[in-house]
Amino acid sequence: MEDLYKKISARLETDWYPYRVNEWFSHEDICRYFDWKDQSTRKEVSKKLYHDSTTLADPKLEKKNKTYRIIDKEIDEIDWVSANIDDVYNLSFPYGVWDNTHFDFEKNLYIPPKGIVAIAGVSNEGKTAFVLNILVLNMDKYKCTYFTNELTGIGLKRRFKGFEDWCELLNGDGKPKFRTILRYDNYQDVLDPDGLNIIDYLDVNAEGEYYKLVPYMKRIQKALRKGIAVIALQKPPGRPDAFGGSNLRGATSLYLSIDKNKLEVVKAKDWVVDNPNGRKYSFELSHYGCVFENIQGIYEG
Repeated sequence: MEDLYKKISARLETDWYPYRVNEWFSHEDICRYFDWKDQSTRKEVSKKLYHDSTTLADPKLEKKNKTYRIIDKEIDEIDWVSANIDDVYNLSFPYGVWDNTHFDFEKNLYIPPKGIVAIAGVSNEGKTAFVLNILVLNMDKYKCTYFTNELTGIGLKRRFKGFEDWCELLNGDGKPKFRTILRYDNYQDVLDPDGLNIIDYLDVNAEGEYYKLVPYMKRIQKALRKGIAVIALQKPPGRPDAFGGSNLRGATSLYLSIDKNKLEVVKAKDWVVDNPNGRKYSFELSHYGCVFENIQGIYEG
C-alpha cells in the first residue's frame, strides 16, 4: 500500500496540482479524470488529499466541505516606481492593404512588455491569416519569431507567396526578416524573451485537457522580459472564447475572437481614449487568403 500511495502522490504532484491552481476540485474529479475506479486506489487518493490539507505543517491544500484548492503562495512583486509608461509595444495589426480600411481598435491599445495577445479563432476562418499579417507588418520594427505546429517549409512558402506582392519578406542578403520554427509545445523554452513571438497555435496535444492552457500561457509570460507573445487558439463556432473557457482571458493584455469574416474585441486591458471592448467588425480575405479588406465596424442596438 505504501508503494501505491507513493505512486498516487507522485501522479497528483506532476499531472494534477500544477494545472489546477485557482480551481476548486473534489476527490471524485481526480478519480474520474485518471479513471481510478479501484477502491484501494481511491482510498490512497483520499489519504493524499487529507495529508496535503490537514497533516502538513504548511498545507498545500485548502479544504472546503468536500472540495480542495491549491494554496498558491507565489507572488510577482511589481516595481511600478521605475516603470516607464512609454515602454509599450506599438504593434501593427492587419488592415486593408488594397482599400486602406482598418480595425480602429489598434490606435487605442497599450501592449506592455511581457504582454500576451490571444487570437481565438475557428479552424480555417482567418486565424492564421491574422497572425501572419501581424508578423509581416511588424517584422521591420521588432525581432520576430513565428512558431508553427502545422506548416512545413513548402506549406510556409505557399502561405507567404501571397504576401510577396505587397511586402518584402527578405533582407538584402536573401534571408527572411523573421525566424520560422516548427514547434509543438514548451514554447517558453525557446521563445525570444525580448522579441515578438507568434505562436500558431497553442495546443494541449490531448483531447479534453484544455485546462492546461492557462498554465501554459503563464509559463510563456514568465519567460518573457521585454518581449511579447501573440498566441493563436482554437475555438468553437459562435462563441467568443477558445476551448478552455473564459478563464484564458485573465492572462492576456488583448483577447480577440474570430469567426467567419467577423472579429470581436473580447478584452482590451489597457486602452487610451475610446474603450474598444466589445467592438465587432466584419472583414473579407482575398489574394490567397493573406489580404484583409473591406473592414467595417458592426454597430448593434
